[in-house]
Amino acid sequence: MNAAQVRSKARLAMKRRAEEIEQEEIEGGEINLIPYLDIVTNLMLFLLASISSGLILGQLNTTLPDQGPPQSAMKQSDPNQDPNQKPLQLIVAVTKSELYVTSRTGLEGGEPGRPFVNPRAKIPRGPDVGDKHPIPSFDYRRLNDALVEIAARRWKNRKRLLPTFQVFLVVDNEIPYGTIVAVMDALRCKLPAEEAAQVCLFPSDEEAIKSAPEPEDMLSNIYDPERVSYDPERHALFHDIIFSRL
Repeated sequence: MNAAQVRSKARLAMKRRAEEIEQEEIEGGEINLIPYLDIVTNLMLFLLASISSGLILGQLNTTLPDQGPPQSAMKQSDPNQDPNQKPLQLIVAVTKSELYVTSRTGLEGGEPGRPFVNPRAKIPRGPDVGDKHPIPSFDYRRLNDALVEIAARRWKNRKRLLPTFQVFLVVDNEIPYGTIVAVMDALRCKLPAEEAAQVCLFPSDEEAIKSAPEPEDMLSNIYDPERVSYDPERHALFHDIIFSRL
């Protein structure tokens, strides 16, 4: 018997054995789970690899939310409360052609001598920045000056409550993030003069600053609003920003 005949008989024996196993499985009513286990194992390896890659690379959600908090989530204001200690619910809206400021509560807007803080007063779009990918720009200094004026008029040399630092930033879908970041900078703190160092402390209700001997922490850029009178030159303007869409 030569090698070819041996291999032929071996193949026939294996085929008969496979047929016998298949027949036994059919007669015994059992399912061969090995192929299914192979599939599950491959899927698990694929999922683990995908999760590991996601953790290493990280994902940044750069999509603005569709809307701000619902009206029902806003606390009802106390009619006996000092108007200067009520949240202004200030709105800064950015469109493709203009930028304007108004207020949901009516505490700002339409006041004599302050035409900028008015729904009808708007900052037109200025020259775009950049050649290859132009970014819309506005007069951010003018916006910042108006917010400094509001903060100084209402809270300078007084205690300012945390809810009054809130502002709604309403942005058109086509506004790029470079413009949004510039607007946010104008909302947070007073813009420094050219080549001047900026000092901007943010209010905090953390126990660390409340129990600290000094009410201002220059290293962490925070201060205790209950122990420090507000100064728009050194303290945040409207840093608690809530995004929404036009």
